[in-house]
Amino acid sequence: MTDFDLGEPAPDADEEPDDDQDSSEDKTPPETDRTESDHFENVGPDPSEVDRSDSEDDEDATPDRDPTETGPAFPYDEVKQSPLYAREETWTEFEDKLDMELTPNLREEGIRDDELREIHDIVLEVAIEHLDEFPERLKEKRREA
Repeated sequence: MTDFDLGEPAPDADEEPDDDQDSSEDKTPPETDRTESDHFENVGPDPSEVDRSDSEDDEDATPDRDPTETGPAFPYDEVKQSPLYAREETWTEFEDKLDMELTPNLREEGIRDDELREIHDIVLEVAIEHLDEFPERLKEKRREA
């Protein structure tokens, strides 16, 4: 359950409606018991709830399979979402480079099912490998400002 507060109920929330009232001007369709899953009926299953037992068996059966054909490197439920704070022009350039340079390169390598979570994970890994460049880059950016 979330900590979302809906506030106080309406004063007449517990009262039964009068059956004698038949005002055609205020007729509204009866409320249905819609659940959150009904709201997202066209979205598809939550990736964390998809049964992956068949795909795991397939991987064990064919250990010589090309890594480009195995699907994402890690499941969605292993993701930790956290914001990255970048200027709009930097973020736009990043997305453009992904779309115009990285995606075609991945296709040339036979990777067609790349997931953005995988790309973001690799971006962070590359950043970690080059942390020694950060202090100088930060000084340059501050000089430019």
